[in-house]
Parts: sequence; C-alpha cells; structure tokens
Amino acid sequence: MKNWIYATATVALCAPVATLAQEKNCDISEELTSISTIQGANDQSDKIGEQLTTMGIVTQNLAAPEQLGGVYIQSPESLQDDDPKTSEGLFVSANSTTFADLKVGTLVKLSGQVSEQDGLTQLTDVTELYECGQQPQVAPVTVTLPFSSRQQAEAHEGMLVTVNGQKPLTISGHYPLARYGYFDVSSGRLFTPTQVALPGSEAAAVAEANELNRLQIDDNSQLEPKSLPHQQLFHGPQQSLRSGATLKPLSGVLSQFRDDYRLQPTKPPQLAQRSRITAILPKRKNEVRVASFNVLNYFNGDGMGGGFPTERGAKTPQQLQRQQAKVVAAIDALDADIVGLMEVENDGFEQHSAIRQLTDAVNAVSDINYAIAQPHSARVGTDQISVGILYNAERFKTSTHALTLTQGPFRRGSRVPLAQVFTDKITEQTFTTVVNHFKSKGSCPDDGVNANQQDGQSCWNALRVESAATLLDWIEQQQMPKPILLGDFNAYYYEDPMRYFTENDYQNVSEADDYSYVYDSQAGALDHILIHQDLTSMLTRVQHLNFNADEPISYDYRDDQYYRPGPYRASDHDPLLVDLVFASPD
Repeated sequence: MKNWIYATATVALCAPVATLAQEKNCDISEELTSISTIQGANDQSDKIGEQLTTMGIVTQNLAAPEQLGGVYIQSPESLQDDDPKTSEGLFVSANSTTFADLKVGTLVKLSGQVSEQDGLTQLTDVTELYECGQQPQVAPVTVTLPFSSRQQAEAHEGMLVTVNGQKPLTISGHYPLARYGYFDVSSGRLFTPTQVALPGSEAAAVAEANELNRLQIDDNSQLEPKSLPHQQLFHGPQQSLRSGATLKPLSGVLSQFRDDYRLQPTKPPQLAQRSRITAILPKRKNEVRVASFNVLNYFNGDGMGGGFPTERGAKTPQQLQRQQAKVVAAIDALDADIVGLMEVENDGFEQHSAIRQLTDAVNAVSDINYAIAQPHSARVGTDQISVGILYNAERFKTSTHALTLTQGPFRRGSRVPLAQVFTDKITEQTFTTVVNHFKSKGSCPDDGVNANQQDGQSCWNALRVESAATLLDWIEQQQMPKPILLGDFNAYYYEDPMRYFTENDYQNVSEADDYSYVYDSQAGALDHILIHQDLTSMLTRVQHLNFNADEPISYDYRDDQYYRPGPYRASDHDPLLVDLVFASPD
C-alpha cells in the first residue's frame, strides 16, 4: 500500500499564495522535470525508471475503473520548451480514487516513476500529488492527417489536439469496434496498396503512406463494450457505423497503443456526411445481368434441421435462418439473370444440399425462376466449400452439363472452377460463365515461391498466377464461347493474377478505386468480373454494390443483438454485376 501525499492548494500558478505550505507544494522554482524533458524527442523516453516530479494542467480525466485508469496533463506555457520535437502532454496512471475529483483545467504537481507501457510514455507509481488551482483552458494543437512522419505524431503524444484531414476525415474501418471500442479514420479512403499500385516498391510506398494516414478513435475505455460505442455516428439502413462516412474535425488527446496512434475524444465525434449507399439500377430492355457474390460460408447442416454446428458456417439453426434471409434478400435485390456464387457448402445438388436449399429459398421470393448449373460429378471438387451457378431458366438454355477443372493448381489449392455455356433464348447468342475462387492469402508457407515475397501480394501468389494461366488454357482447349470470368480471385486489382488476365485478351470491368472487401481498414477488390474481348462492345453497365464490406461485422447473422433483416452484411464481400446486350443474329 502506497503512502500517498495528497494536498490541495487553492491558488493558481502565478497568483498570490495563501500559506507558506501551499506555496512550497506548488512552487515551480524548486527542481522540476518538465513534461517535454520526460517525453524527449525519441519514440521512448530516456528517463524510464526514474522517479521525477513534474507539473501540468489536467486536460482529460479518464481515471474511472471502466475508463483508462489515469489522467492526461499538459505543460502550462511557462514550462514549455518550444521544441517542436518534444511533446508537452503526458499520461499519469493511478487508481480512480486518487484522481476521482480532479477537474479538467486543474494544475497539478506530482511525483512518479517514468515508464513506457504499450508505447505510451507515462508516470506510474505516483507518490505525491498536489492540486495547484484552476488554469485557463489549454488550447488544442491542430494536427492534420496524414502525419508527415511518425515523429510528428510522437511529438504530440499526450497533447490536446484538433484533428483535421487534407481530405475529408473518413471512417476507413471498424473491425475492432465490438471488442475494443475503436474505429479507424483517415484523410480520404485508405486502399490496399496493390489495389492502387504495382506490387513491389510502388505498393510499399502506398503502404508507408497508409500507415501515416490512420488514427484510431477510441471509446475511452479499457473494457470490452457492453453495447457498440459511438452510436451518434450510426446511420444507414441498419443504423450502423459504416465505413466511408466522413466526420467533422475531431477533438481529444492524442495517445498511443503499441504501434498505433489513437485519439481519446474529449467531445463525441460527429458525422459530416453519411456513407454512400449504392442504389441498384434496374435492368433495361434486352439486357442480360450477370452477378458475382461470395456468400460467406453458406452451410445448411444436414438440410433437415440438424447437423449443427456446421464446419464453417452457421452454428445453430437460428443462425442459418438469419444468414439465409440476408443472402436471399441480397440475391433477390440483384435481379441478375446469372449469379455466380462462392463459399457454398460443397455437399452436392440433391434435395437437402445447401445450394438446393438456397435456390429454393430465392425462388420463393424472386420474380426470376432460377435453376442450378450442375456438372456430371456429384460435387464440385473435394473442398468443404465450392462455387455454384444459378441461372434464369426462362431466359437461357443449356446444351450440356457444367464443366469443372480439377487439374494442376485446382487439384489442391484454388477451388475447382465451374463453367456453363448458355444460349440466350431471345438473341440465340451463346456465351460462357466461369465461376472461380482462387487460393486465399492465408496459411502461408515459410519458404519457396508461394511464401510471402514481401511485395504486397502476400503468400500463394505464384499459385494464383498458375491458376489464372491454367484456367485460360482450359477455356481455350474447351473452345468456350465468349467467356465471362467471375468470382473471388483473392487478388487485388494490380496483382499478378489480375494483370495476367488483362494481358491475355480479358478486360477487368472494374477500376482501381472500386472495392468489394475491407481488410485492415483498407478497401480493395478481391472479387472481379472479367469479360473476353469479344464481349467488350456488349458491356453496358457495371455496378459495385456496397451491401456488406462497409458494414460492421456485428451486423451479420452471427450476432442476434444487432441483426437486421435485409441484404446488408449478408457477407463480408460485396456483390458486383454487369449488364450486357447481345445482338440478335442477322
């Protein structure tokens, strides 16, 4: 148990003192170590372990047990060093009883041990604490994202700041929101480096810039939230914290947690502009609509109400019911004539199979009567998940079964692709839909060509390139007419597999600033539609539908507290679609 020395002086820093004792307690002429000296000009203080006395004005009191267990203080003007490389702010850690009554604006003199905890310079083990009166409000320093360097951020650690952006402050990601209570903001939207730059040095430059252009906005608590924080920012069809929304300038104390800088807000963040919600444009006369949709491990147990928890999807029948309702709503909203699916349970095509149950559920609400494109084999490969094709049976006819490729990288690695040749009953034009799901970027080998080459493409890139080459060879050998390639290629816009396609007679219908997925608060497209050059003149429209990637994970089928019916957060991937017009034969 520490022997606390806690006293109160009722005088301001420069005001006449009431007693000699109070004058001594709050005397700034005695030996003090300024906050800027404690902070220093480096990432870590060079005073670690030393017992020092300093003075500062309380800028934020977060001492309550459910908060951060301390206060932030900042140097009064008379104790500042005017060195732009050193911070004038400091976190002081102590129990809630010690700091409970400290008001913002109070000048304090205290003694404690300098430490670094999770990257944050602070005083701990406080042994003396004196209140020295109220001071004029500390003026915040304006900082602008992106930071010019980590040193610039470090030089403001612990200080009261106003945060602006060179571009609008944008919610770039929120994956930790439910568990840790924070989300990321940036100046403009962050994109995955290889989505907007070539792998290698160009992508590395984007990655470095992204690291300087992100700031965590905390909920000022060290506890897991009981309910989602920052609810004043919720908007959209699910009343959620959607990525892509922009914020007004932010007020708070700039702090640090490990390698990331974060803001401890002194005022609740406020929306400037809501996230854009994509409106699906209706099909026009004679258009054919083709869609790609990763449905996030749609598993239906045994198809008769049992078989839960499933290997990768719903853990209970209730979860499946919620998941199916969302996926069905999304597919119905697409109004697509052909839907390529990824991550459907690979349990065949019979009555109780996952794809059969999903198709029946869609047909129960859709104006389109969908059929399933089936291969000769009982399943599509041997993986737990597979791709699938639903098609408008009234608009298209097939002359043969669907084809699969099980050789090369599709034997083990990338999932088996599924191809179906269709004839449009209206125009008699024939074309091919090929649905794909290439090897993911996870479970990396330690060495070899498929190890992470540190060029921004992560691991298994060589296998994905091999998958692209093998796929095109197969399409050519089978003489598939007018191919449309779609699916989850697990490769971003400028990565090698996607450039292999575009260098071999295929057009990626998307642009570099389109996205279907958000990872690590960076947007990018893993899902693509590529059309053969024979089809480019027939392409009329491309739509990226931000149903899912901008929505927090808490709103998917697994969380009944925040679940909302409808197509939003039906998956972690956004669907995309193309409209084409086939010319009638002469």
